[in-house]
Amino acid sequence: MNFLAISVSSKQRGASLLEFAVATAVIGILIALLLQRIWYYQGEAEQRAVQMTVAAVRTALEIKVVESKLPGRNHDLTFLAEENPFNLLKDKPVNYVGELFRPDDSDIGAGNWCFDRGDKSLIYLLNNGNSFGNAPSKRLKFKVKLFRLPHSPAKPSGTPEPQGVAFEQVKDASS
Repeated sequence: MNFLAISVSSKQRGASLLEFAVATAVIGILIALLLQRIWYYQGEAEQRAVQMTVAAVRTALEIKVVESKLPGRNHDLTFLAEENPFNLLKDKPVNYVGELFRPDDSDIGAGNWCFDRGDKSLIYLLNNGNSFGNAPSKRLKFKVKLFRLPHSPAKPSGTPEPQGVAFEQVKDASS
């Protein structure tokens, strides 16, 4: 039988405790930086998702306004301020929890949308508190507002006043 003899010189010894501590500290710093970037990108993704949803609702409202101006259509847009704007979308967002009456945060859940039947507004409850740095609360509230364009003296009498709608963020009185 052949035995393999391994000799260990002083140059081949394991890492010292100091080297292990330095390596652990470097790995810890890298993990902290990675987690900070992930948290930042989660906030950015949430902000972009809310902006995309708001843009989709605004586009759907603009389509309704244009449709109302077609011949033979009803020019009254007041119904838009009363109904759920998500009903205008082909597909509701996956994080939409439905229509609720005066919901509190536990009814909505973080990162979700709901329609408040009490004041006819859409509410988004922030998942990541720092997503919207300028948000005064964890709730973002949006409402459809009607506006009437200035009366033109040149238009024939009996012509309905031009109307428009806006989908705006409003202050949340409950916060």
